[in-house]
Amino acid sequence: MTPQRRAIIKFLLTDGIHPTAEQVFTHVRQTMPGLSPATVYNTLHELVELGVLSELDLGLGERHYDINTEDHAHLVCLECGRVEDVPCNLSAVRLSSEQAQRFRVVDCQVTFRGYCSDCTPPEG
Repeated sequence: MTPQRRAIIKFLLTDGIHPTAEQVFTHVRQTMPGLSPATVYNTLHELVELGVLSELDLGLGERHYDINTEDHAHLVCLECGRVEDVPCNLSAVRLSSEQAQRFRVVDCQVTFRGYCSDCTPPEG
């Protein structure tokens, strides 16, 4: 494992973050100025292919990455872009028997979109 990949994985292991590829690049490049965007993108792609990283389309315009591959949902703030994990039993989300016969599910993502407490205007 290269030092670049080790640094990328170390950053991804930071608790509670769901970074974009650009955020990974910007952070890791602070300690590794020679890091290329291609190294970041290739590493993220390989980790997704290995199943140790999830690629998320949270409706924010850029894909985010999540090192937590256990079943869970996400809270997404539409104002500041903050993403939080939410415990969720995804096995309880089911298709009708008719749909299940016509469609083989390979992934399920549950995303709650709204405004975090810092971005919600006071009511009144």
